[in-house]
Amino acid sequence: MPLFEYECTVCRNNVDNSLKQISKNVTKKAISDLVKKHDNINHIVVVDLEKEEVVAEHGKRDEECVDLNFYLNEGTILTFFNLQKNYRFSELIYEPSDEKKIKCPYCETKKVEKVVSSFAFTSDLSTDMPKPDLSGLPPSVRKNTALGDYIEEKDRPKKNR
Repeated sequence: MPLFEYECTVCRNNVDNSLKQISKNVTKKAISDLVKKHDNINHIVVVDLEKEEVVAEHGKRDEECVDLNFYLNEGTILTFFNLQKNYRFSELIYEPSDEKKIKCPYCETKKVEKVVSSFAFTSDLSTDMPKPDLSGLPPSVRKNTALGDYIEEKDRPKKNR
């Protein structure tokens, strides 16, 4: 059961279209219209890095939501987006037919596409994979949890079999 990463094309296009419009016209009204127009965008801040000042800002930033930043105009303008949910999400696929049932967790559209995973395994399994953080578990569970360094035969590199 592999874990794949997907992007919602509708939510991503909202951000892409907003970036195109911001690069053409940066006004407080334009930023306000973008936040009102797109449901998945909570807050937008546009900063001019040369003048070191906020050019435009609209919306309410939610600490629990996703923050994305983009550089525009050859790195002179920085744009911060606060999104309801990231347009990138992961899904476990048990069977090939499950891939047809995938929906965006925010807008629930089925217009999604598979992307290269940012957490893909390395090709050489002799490297140490990151271990999960157990600090959030209760002490009674933590003391009974053992993480070993054993790698199954099928997952070992051919040279080490």
